[in-house]
Amino acid sequence: MQIPSSNSTLCGDSVFISYARADDLKPPFEETTQGWVTFFWHQLRFELINCGAKQAELWLDRYQIEPAEAFTPKIEQALAQASMLIAVFSENWVQSAWCQEEIDWFGKQHADASDRIVPVYKSDLHRELLPVLIRGYQARIGFRFFTSDDTGKIHEFYWRGLKDQDAYFDLVRQIAQFITERLGIAPAKPMASLKPPVSGQGKTVFVAVAASDLKDARQRLVNDLKASGFTVAPEDNALPETSDALEAMLNKALIEAEYAVHLIGENRGITVEGGSEPIVDQQLRLARQAGLPRILWVPRWLPSHTGSPRNPFDVIQRFDGLQQHEEIHHGEVTDLSQWLRQRIQPVSSANDVLNAGSPASFDRICVMSAHEDDDDLAADLANLLQRCGFAVRPRFSDDGSDLESAPALQSGHALILIPWSQAGGGDLDAMLDRLVPAGRIICLRLPGGDEKAKRRFFREKIVLEKLDTLPADRNAVSVLFDALGVFVQPSQSAQAEEKT
Repeated sequence: MQIPSSNSTLCGDSVFISYARADDLKPPFEETTQGWVTFFWHQLRFELINCGAKQAELWLDRYQIEPAEAFTPKIEQALAQASMLIAVFSENWVQSAWCQEEIDWFGKQHADASDRIVPVYKSDLHRELLPVLIRGYQARIGFRFFTSDDTGKIHEFYWRGLKDQDAYFDLVRQIAQFITERLGIAPAKPMASLKPPVSGQGKTVFVAVAASDLKDARQRLVNDLKASGFTVAPEDNALPETSDALEAMLNKALIEAEYAVHLIGENRGITVEGGSEPIVDQQLRLARQAGLPRILWVPRWLPSHTGSPRNPFDVIQRFDGLQQHEEIHHGEVTDLSQWLRQRIQPVSSANDVLNAGSPASFDRICVMSAHEDDDDLAADLANLLQRCGFAVRPRFSDDGSDLESAPALQSGHALILIPWSQAGGGDLDAMLDRLVPAGRIICLRLPGGDEKAKRRFFREKIVLEKLDTLPADRNAVSVLFDALGVFVQPSQSAQAEEKT
C-alpha cells in the first residue's frame, strides 16, 4: 500500500537510503544478478528521471563513501542534508545497530521525521521489531516487495533476481511518484503535450567496454545516459570472440559516436583470440586514432582497492600520458554521469547555446574573483597566463571600477575566467549579473567553500568547469583550453618574441 501523500513539500532534494549490507550481497554463482539494494537503487533512480526528478539524489553509502573517509561523519552529514529517508526493512536491518542509529539520528534532525521516512519492506516483519519512530499509523503501510498466499507462504518480487516484474516495477514507480511529490518537484508534462522526438536528435556516446573491476560502474553509467536520452555504443559489455570482429565492432561504434568515455581501473581487461593488447588499451588506442574528444574516468578508489588513493595522472602515464582532446574525471560514477549529461546534452546542448552567439577564438583574457578570499587564486592564474604569453586583465573583488562599462570585459572577444573556491553563490551571482552580456564566461570550480551550492549551481550561458587545482604550467593551460573548447590568441608582444 502506498504511503498517504501530503500537501507539504520539503526543502532539498537528497534522499538517504538506510539498509543492511547483508541485504545487498550477490547470490553465489550468479555473476549477472545484482544485490537487492543495488538493483532497487538503479530502478528507483530510473523512475525518478522518468518522473522529471532527475535532480533528486539517492544517497547510498557504497557509492558516496570512499574507503579512507571517516565513515560516521560522512553518514551524519548525509543524514543532516537529507530531506527524506528510505528504510529497507528486513531481518538484517533490525539486527543492525548501525541502521537503528541512522534512523534515530535522522529523527533528531526533523520534528516531522515520521512523515519523511519511506518504509520499504524487503521482508515481512513483526510490528514490535520496527523502529519506534514509525510504529504508529505508518507501521502497517509502506511499500512491500512481497506477497503471501492463503497458506502464509511468502513470495518475494526480487529473490536471486527479478521474479515478479510487473509488481516490482509498479511499486518502484509509486515510490518515485511519492518522492517527487514530497520534494515539491514539478511533474513532467503529459506525454500528449510533448512533441515527438526528432530522429537522430540524441547524441551517441562511446562508453568503452570495462574490465571486470569497473563492469558494474559502466552499467550504472550506461543506464543513466540512456535514461537521459543518449545513445550508448557499444550497448553492453559483451565482446566478440576474435580480434578482427572486436576491432570492427569498436570502429563502427566510434564512427557513430561524438564523445568517448574510457573507464580506467587497475585491470586492463582480457585479450581476445588473435589480439595483441588488452581491451582497455585497444579501445583507448582506437579512440585516439579516431580523434574523438575523450573523457578518461580514473576513480581514486576502486571497489577492491585498499591502501592509499590512486593518483589519476600517475595511472594515465601507463597509457602514454594525457593527450590532446583528453580530460580526466576521478569523482564517483554518479558525479561522472551528471557531469557528462551537462557537458554533452542530447538536445540543445550547452555548448551549442554558447557557440551560437560567441566566437571560439579570443584575443584577451579577463581573470576575475567574486570574493576577497579568491583574490589570490585570481592573481596566481593571471600571472601564469601572462607568463604563457596571453594578454590578461585581472580584476579583484575590491576593484571599484564599473564592470558594466568596462570595454575589455564587454567585448565579445574576451574570455572571462572566474576561479571559484571560497566565494558564496550570492557573491558569484551578483558579479555575473553585472557581466552579462559579455564574452565567454567560465567559472573554474575549485575545492573549498560551500560545495553543495557549487554542485547545484546553474546559470544559462555560464560554463562551470570542475578542477582539482589551477593549471601549473603552459602544458596544463593548453589542456584546460582544449577541454573548454576555446582558443586564445597570444599577445602581440609574445608573437613578436616567437618570431625572433
